[in-house]
Amino acid sequence: MDNVQVMDFVLVIILVAIAWLIFGGAFRSRPKHKLKRESKEPSFGTSIDQSYEESDSEKVRSTNDVERIQALPNVKVKNVIDGDTVEVLNNFNVIRIRLDSIDCPEAGQGWGVTAKKGLIKLIGGKCVQLEEHGVDTYGRTIGTLFVYSNEKEDWQNVNERMVTLGHAWVMRRYYNHLPKSRQQKLNQLERWAKSKRVGLWKTEDAIPPWKWRER
Repeated sequence: MDNVQVMDFVLVIILVAIAWLIFGGAFRSRPKHKLKRESKEPSFGTSIDQSYEESDSEKVRSTNDVERIQALPNVKVKNVIDGDTVEVLNNFNVIRIRLDSIDCPEAGQGWGVTAKKGLIKLIGGKCVQLEEHGVDTYGRTIGTLFVYSNEKEDWQNVNERMVTLGHAWVMRRYYNHLPKSRQQKLNQLERWAKSKRVGLWKTEDAIPPWKWRER
């Protein structure tokens, strides 16, 4: 191979190397594009035993609501008598509270023991906020209790929750003092629990306590 051929061969090698550096490097540095997966909104089904889940708009409380609840007297649940009656400790004074606007099965009635256990699970031994609505003929304070849920990071209305879980009926004869929105909420929760056969609504002989007491 003469010198001219050698020079031509070397030139070809150089050109190939330059082309590889320019084009090969560009392809190598091009970022890889991952296939995009379609994001699907999760579908939520509600089984019979699941509790009522509020929409996001219902969960969000205004600052005024939160401040109002936090400003209520803070008391500690000392004893759960039944599904709608508790004793709380307030500044060393024991107060008996009758949960407002709801009625749970009595101790000797079907679902009475279960309702009591449900209330114990919700607030047994816990500190709660007490909203008072007066005193009944038995000297008990009529009240709504609010307990803070770390899971939901929000205050829960205990009276409403007992209806949601199917442990109580709404007492429409005695809830006219509540704002219309809260009356409607109680009715909505009871309809939901009944339609899903939650709690006492899955039993065959669900008798309202006020009728059971007349026996």
